[in-house]
Amino acid sequence: MTTTPQPHPQPPPAPPPSPAPAPSPSSPRASARPPTAAGPLIASEAVLKRLFREPFAARAWRELLYSLLSLPLALLGLVLVLVTVLFGVGSAGLLLMPLLALTLAADRAFGQLQRSLARALLGIDIPTPARIPRHPGLSGLLGQHLGDPAAWRTVGYLALRVPLGLLEFLFGFVWWAYGVIFMLYPLLWKLEPVHEVDAHGVPHSFGIALNGFYFDTWPRALLVVLAGALLILASPWVRRAPLAADRRLMVWLLGPTRTSLRLVHLTETREHVINEAAATLRQIERDLHDGAQARLVALGMRLSRAERGLAKGDVDKAQELLRESREETKEIIQELRELVRGIHPPVLDAGLLAALTTLAARSMIPSTVQVELARRPTAAAETMLYFAAAELLTNAAKHSGARQTAITVHDIDGAVLLTVTDNGAGGARLDSGGSGLRGLSERIRATDGTLTIASPPGGPTTVTVSLPDRSPPTPPSPPPTHPDPAQAQAQTQGRPQSNSKSHR
Repeated sequence: MTTTPQPHPQPPPAPPPSPAPAPSPSSPRASARPPTAAGPLIASEAVLKRLFREPFAARAWRELLYSLLSLPLALLGLVLVLVTVLFGVGSAGLLLMPLLALTLAADRAFGQLQRSLARALLGIDIPTPARIPRHPGLSGLLGQHLGDPAAWRTVGYLALRVPLGLLEFLFGFVWWAYGVIFMLYPLLWKLEPVHEVDAHGVPHSFGIALNGFYFDTWPRALLVVLAGALLILASPWVRRAPLAADRRLMVWLLGPTRTSLRLVHLTETREHVINEAAATLRQIERDLHDGAQARLVALGMRLSRAERGLAKGDVDKAQELLRESREETKEIIQELRELVRGIHPPVLDAGLLAALTTLAARSMIPSTVQVELARRPTAAAETMLYFAAAELLTNAAKHSGARQTAITVHDIDGAVLLTVTDNGAGGARLDSGGSGLRGLSERIRATDGTLTIASPPGGPTTVTVSLPDRSPPTPPSPPPTHPDPAQAQAQTQGRPQSNSKSHR
């Protein structure tokens, strides 16, 4: 019996694959796009624009004029140096000393001319060094010029500037001049050609020849033009190499020294402190005279009236006067406390955190206080920070329209920083009238501190006061001692044991 094979059932056809969902714009696949060269192309375009624009910028023309003047100024400075040295050697016998003083005055005037040129052509503002005080008489005049360190430093600058001025003239002006000549070579070649026959008997009509190679054809002339264009395009950067050295030299030798700036700063701050102290004393005297003193006089008169009332037997009137005198005494004491608080707040004895917290509690604007200090500042620094915070809070309440202020104090890199921030309208400046910030800045400057303001229109306003941290370093804690166990056991013998127990 044969069996017919049954056909196997065919599996159902697979459904067609569903299309993949389109990636959302926020998916990583959608954000991943093939990199383009737009960024490097834009950067290269900017570099090319600057390359072609820089030789014709106003700065390049000013530096070109300065380089042109460098050689004659260097030669004039060399003459002054030689004359100063000559008179300096000859003044050993005191005969040429007046001429030496006159020459040093000319050296100082030349330094002022150099500073003016640097300010006008190079954009460098170098302050003029202060003169030393002059004593009366001819000897004082001679001493003022002969002992002027700025004049002698100018002599050193003029001596060093002779080779530097030559480099500035060569790389700053001559380089550019050759570029212009090369750019105009076809015109010069046709207007004033040079005729010459080479060693092979071939005549040439050219403008420039280099080791027997004559630029007497238009392709070769265009090569010269191309070289001139490259020289002109590179001239600003080539010129600025010696100018950078000259800038550093002028700041170093023609400007005031750090010691002289410090001396001027100390003189100004000393004068400000003296004036501030005199004004404070006058204010205290006026407050005492118009306030407590007048009220004490009135108190004495009231007590005299009470005394006369008691003598006459008018006890009720005397008691009323005594009650008024007692209330007046309390008010006078409170007024004197406010006056003392303006000189030195007693709350500062408890530390800066407690003082600023009290100050913030009395402020008309809600304020937060945060103090993070590794060690306590000096008393002078604490007083300055307290009064600075008080004035800044008052300023914010009067002018900013702020609804919240924050006071932060922390130390960093040898300085104590006070930061007062408010969410007001902004626009605060040191030169704004009526803000009091300028006077506060002067008082802080007298302690070698600084005041900076960041107050864009619309706010917020952040005022930072930085004072040098002159507090003595915290002495290291002594290492823990480990007593001898036998000695510790001997010391504890005979002592009653503790009755404390641990509760679980």
